[in-house]
Amino acid sequence: MTSLRMRRSGDAMDSSPYFCLDDLWESFREWSAYGAGVPLVLNGGDSVIQYYVPYLSAIQLYADPSRPVASTRHPLDESDGESTDFSSESSSETDAAQNGVLQSEDGDAFVSASFPIFEHLERDPPYGREPLTDKVSVLADRFPALKTFRSCDLLPSSWMSVAWYPIYRIPTGPTLKDLDACFLTFHCLATPSKGKNTNSHPTTPACPGFEGIGHCTTATGRLSLPAFGLASYKLRSSLWASNGAPEQESVTSLMQEADNWLRCVQVDHPDFRFFVSHFGATWR
Repeated sequence: MTSLRMRRSGDAMDSSPYFCLDDLWESFREWSAYGAGVPLVLNGGDSVIQYYVPYLSAIQLYADPSRPVASTRHPLDESDGESTDFSSESSSETDAAQNGVLQSEDGDAFVSASFPIFEHLERDPPYGREPLTDKVSVLADRFPALKTFRSCDLLPSSWMSVAWYPIYRIPTGPTLKDLDACFLTFHCLATPSKGKNTNSHPTTPACPGFEGIGHCTTATGRLSLPAFGLASYKLRSSLWASNGAPEQESVTSLMQEADNWLRCVQVDHPDFRFFVSHFGATWR
């Protein structure tokens, strides 16, 4: 959930909601520190709250070349003429616009809609990761636009995935091991522009459900980013799919949607690969 903003335009009726990425990361701050509480009812009728900490698993940002933000200074444009190395010695890989920012003949940088201007695929093991807001702060030190980009300046192929790992539950009990499921959710990071087609480009596909994001506003003035894809690990259907077949089919369908999207953007997603390889052994 992010703070709802309205795009300024000459016609107020032609405005569409958008959010700044910094608002999005801020909405994860409390969950990153204390966990997000998920209420569950066990088979015996006991109510518990399972807490999950979010971790940034993957992100790709595609900037709209026609938007003003695309002409701003990028991390690769060093005033002292020296090149900047955005690689990391750790197993986490960060690629800040190595392909997305191209050079014209006169040396000016410009944005290509065919390549992500920023990409991060997490490769560290879960126990060695920083919670989402902490990780974003580290990445933003190298790529400040990670906080300043607006959703209306991004192409609809911009997306992220969040890994949710359990930390504790209240109250605790003998079935604690049965609630150690982990989840990987996929979300589109761009919002449609009403009356204009500025968020589309022939070379960049749109995330599933992209067109419906602008309609996901709540009565409290907040914008929801529904998950268009899902993967799970240690998910036991007897506990998490109380309605049986319909919920099981929904989980499988969302996992297939995530797989289709990663194939579409040609991304080898380490977390997704691991979750899928262990899915059949626990979904029972």
